[in-house]
Amino acid sequence: MAQLKDLVDGTVVGSGSDYIVIQKGKRRLLLEFSSFKLQELKNAGTPYGSQID
Repeated sequence: MAQLKDLVDGTVVGSGSDYIVIQKGKRRLLLEFSSFKLQELKNAGTPYGSQID
């Protein structure tokens, strides 16, 4: 089973209403989900409210 770190620096090569296909090197990873929340963050903030230097 893949981990979240396996998706970093990958390229989205496909998507649908409940999935995303990410390619990283020769590997293609299918990320399926039934629901999700997508939220745009402020420029220098993190989800936890601390600042990014």
